[in-house]
Amino acid sequence: MKKLPVLLSAFFTASLLSTSVAADPPAAASGPRLGTVEAMRCLVRQGPAACKTMFQGGARKAAMPWMFENPDRDFKRGPLVSSSCWGRASDSNRFDARILIDQPTKEMDIFDVKFAHVEYTFYIAPADADGKIRALAMTLYAPHDPLQLE
Repeated sequence: MKKLPVLLSAFFTASLLSTSVAADPPAAASGPRLGTVEAMRCLVRQGPAACKTMFQGGARKAAMPWMFENPDRDFKRGPLVSSSCWGRASDSNRFDARILIDQPTKEMDIFDVKFAHVEYTFYIAPADADGKIRALAMTLYAPHDPLQLE
């Protein structure tokens, strides 16, 4: 009889482990594409000062509020905790499709960017041949969080 609780404990532990693995972000097909990591670092002001020039067109307009120091905004979100490439955007995913509808390209890498007090999702298009990023979108909340759909 004493073996039954041990067996059940092992079963529930295995169930919890498999659930947490399923909740992990999807692996990027072959990692982030050209320029997207550099763009993400620039947006969180971890890149060189001249990195602002990599954003062109609509991406420049979206990036500008992020690249300049704003003590109030920086205090509210807290220090950068982590950032990771979450995968690639897809029209077939309802979270991504909502963001991609207003973008000039559907080819975007997804980054999960966590600050001490808030989490964002960055959608960044790969750099063109000239090294410029032309499509960018940022949403509050983690990637594929149901709160994004509200």
